[in-house]
Amino acid sequence: MKYVDISVAPTASTGKQGKTQGGDLFQQVRPALKISTPPADGAAGSQKSSPTERVLFLQENLRQIGNGIEVAGIRRAHLFHGQLGITPWILTSNFSPRLRENEASLKDKGMLPAETKVLNVYEWLVDMSSQGLLTPLASSRPSRSPGSSSSASAAKPSLRKVSHPAAWDSTQVGCEEFGLANGQILMRKTFKAGRSGADLQAIELRDAQGTAVTHATESDFVCAMMAANLEEDVTWHFLVDKNKMYRKLRQSTASRRFRHTVSAFLHSTHRLPNGQLKTSYRHLFEDADSCDSLIVATEEQHRDLLESGMPATKLNVIPHALPGVPEIVESASLQEKRVIYLARYTPEKQHELLFQVFERVLKRVPDAQLHTHGVGPLQATLQARVDASGLAGSIHIHGYANDVATLFKESSLGVMASNEEGFSLFGLECLAHARPLVAFSVKYGPKDLLEGRNAGILIPPGHVDAMADAIVALLEDPEKAYDLRFGALTSAERFTADKVAQRWSKWWADVREIARHREANTLTDASL
Repeated sequence: MKYVDISVAPTASTGKQGKTQGGDLFQQVRPALKISTPPADGAAGSQKSSPTERVLFLQENLRQIGNGIEVAGIRRAHLFHGQLGITPWILTSNFSPRLRENEASLKDKGMLPAETKVLNVYEWLVDMSSQGLLTPLASSRPSRSPGSSSSASAAKPSLRKVSHPAAWDSTQVGCEEFGLANGQILMRKTFKAGRSGADLQAIELRDAQGTAVTHATESDFVCAMMAANLEEDVTWHFLVDKNKMYRKLRQSTASRRFRHTVSAFLHSTHRLPNGQLKTSYRHLFEDADSCDSLIVATEEQHRDLLESGMPATKLNVIPHALPGVPEIVESASLQEKRVIYLARYTPEKQHELLFQVFERVLKRVPDAQLHTHGVGPLQATLQARVDASGLAGSIHIHGYANDVATLFKESSLGVMASNEEGFSLFGLECLAHARPLVAFSVKYGPKDLLEGRNAGILIPPGHVDAMADAIVALLEDPEKAYDLRFGALTSAERFTADKVAQRWSKWWADVREIARHREANTLTDASL
């Protein structure tokens, strides 16, 4: 598929009967709420950046036990702060009552820089209510007791979500109401029956004049909230990690209101198995103006994008960085034959297929052990499958792992069975702990880590017997596995923070130049 320019000019439309649909969330009153924006630091070794520039990571959530995208964002915040002298902010788009608890814990543990400011779209509703920018909605459901937390308190009011499910017949809809402890409803989401069970129908609010404002998608709502709450006297450099949630950014009021650049990070493959573009990324290919920079983590994905017609000037290859320095190779190999796999218990990670692989391994190496670690919806199902097979003594399913370093030191090698990857933090850490990796050569990541590196073994995707053979070969030949450890470290050393920071430094210079050029053009146009 060729890269096609079908850019859409930002527009806003006003519906009938006082309803505002999309566009500016508050068209009649300019938002009074402003976020304090201290001066941004400059990149290390370069001229200090303007006090009006700010890097904002656009994410979905921030959890103590998050997915790979959240982990990558947290680590990138450390890299920016420590290597580039830039303290990024993070905006999360999910409703999360435990967000501040998670933020405090991550900072206390040193996982997130203490200086990082974390914003949340739903918390803005509370701020805007206190500023008089929102008018409460009338609840469409029987009210519930607000509880003891409605008493006077110096603490900032918290937002509550109350779900009203429907029977999902042709005459009913369900809704979620977001309100304060005093019973005021600030926002309502309504749902209708759909193929996925419940599809979003509308998001409803009322502005300061009581005019109804509705949004058809989460992305419309999130981008409108950005327009209403982010400081206008700032050049924002948006780095989008969760592209689906922010896909309407360039078509929104926020795009007209701010000086800004948009960089999108592809954290996974951009195509489905049938070759079609994934919904989360389609706008990046169909709208040439959807972003200024497209970032991928692997050279293989970069080549595929070039072949599809994506302009080379828009592409950047910036892999994820190691959180520390690579380990050393121990003088002796472990006698225990232990294989490790760290991944979410979700279908694309293909644990079930890996169990089939390991059943074949056990027939030839009866004392082999497989240990999987992670969280996810399939954990209980996978445990039941192992129990039913009678292999619970050899295949061990664990929850989230806190001490990853110890797990690697206790293991002989790592294995990756997923059917797709964006890069694989697990694969990188496996090499950084001097453990060879056996992986399917899927798009994307395994090839960048292993191909030509003498760091592990690449297997054709889905070849169960070939993967079993590779695991057996390394378990039965400790010397061969030991030799691969040196190659694993050499491969991992390409991804240390200082090396990856050099790529981010170039990105920073590029997006600042784009912003300056865009500002100069705006001033020129205004003078004509």
